[in-house]
Amino acid sequence: MFEFNATFIIAMASFIVFIIIMNAILYKPILSIIEKRQSYIDDNNNAAIDSRNKTKSILADKEKRLSDTAYKSREIISARVQQENENSLNIEEKAKAESLADINSAKDSLKNDAANTTEILKNNIKDLAENISSKILGENIAINNVDYEFIDKVLK
Repeated sequence: MFEFNATFIIAMASFIVFIIIMNAILYKPILSIIEKRQSYIDDNNNAAIDSRNKTKSILADKEKRLSDTAYKSREIISARVQQENENSLNIEEKAKAESLADINSAKDSLKNDAANTTEILKNNIKDLAENISSKILGENIAINNVDYEFIDKVLK
């Protein structure tokens, strides 16, 4: 069957030497290059993960600042609108008060003018009645007693 002799031992020794030489010349440099490449890939992968985390953090901060700014601007706008509404109500009330005062003043003035005109008419009624009776009758008639209460009733 199979014989073990010196040739077999020499072949086995030469194979072991060949493996040791190949390991020193070829496999160790290749394994070193593979380790360096893996280290480079891992470093870049970690840097990319860190960059992604920083980007997410920056985006989250940006979104938070935008929402805070939008909220503050809504508060400012609502406060300004409320203030302007109050100002417009104050201006409206002031204008109404001024208008009411002007209307009351005009009413008082008209009442005074009406009263003055009524007094003038009362005084002129006697003269007008005397002129009308003198033109109709042809002679001057003097009216001595004038009923001013009756004249007030007629004028109202």
